[in-house]
Amino acid sequence: MEKIVEKILKKKLFVLKSEIVKEFLEEKGEDISKLNGIEIFGGLGLNDRIFAESLKNFEIWEIENKLESDLIKNLPNADVKICDSIRILKNERQFVQKYDLILIDNPIGVFGDTLEYCEHFDVIKNIHKLIDKKAIIIFLVNKRPFFFKKFVKKNELWRKRRREFYGDLNIKDMSTKFLLNFYTELFNNMGFKIDFSKNIPRHYPHLDYLVYKISRKSNDEQILKNTDWISLSELMKKN
Repeated sequence: MEKIVEKILKKKLFVLKSEIVKEFLEEKGEDISKLNGIEIFGGLGLNDRIFAESLKNFEIWEIENKLESDLIKNLPNADVKICDSIRILKNERQFVQKYDLILIDNPIGVFGDTLEYCEHFDVIKNIHKLIDKKAIIIFLVNKRPFFFKKFVKKNELWRKRRREFYGDLNIKDMSTKFLLNFYTELFNNMGFKIDFSKNIPRHYPHLDYLVYKISRKSNDEQILKNTDWISLSELMKKN
């Protein structure tokens, strides 16, 4: 696994995909130089550099203290904050700033001290807290997960969480059409309308970026709460 990651970083494959995302937004008429942005899973920040350099302001959240110096080095234009993004978004009482562009470059699979988190599932349902009237959201989806045989426990938890989130379907191979329908329905149920959406392959055939621009509906009082969270797959065509 480490060799695969090293090879990808060396070729800067994911960085090139970020440039494609930026080009798509510009084609849609978005002047990103006027936008305030945030990345809520910082890592080393390599995939975020193009946004940190292009946006009006860019903030990056990362939970690992040991990565702070790398982030400051890799993203000198960004405001780096060491914090737990998942807990911040779960906290109903904590005030958070609003952003125009939100990046979710989440870890793949399950993660956390007790493997309690999975992909972007634990943040996407609270993403409305970062949005005023409208925002562009860019996040990763895993259409065809690669389960490594040596990670038996992680694989079991990962499959379980994917079924809970997406519903009773083939979670090992999901179509782009299904995923776009799923997240369109998700955002609609959170009180947003879709201005545009697009998938951009990041690591074929496994990972895609999904790019959404969403705006609050005028009757947005009915915000989906954590306790109301259920899989939305029954509302849409199966994969």
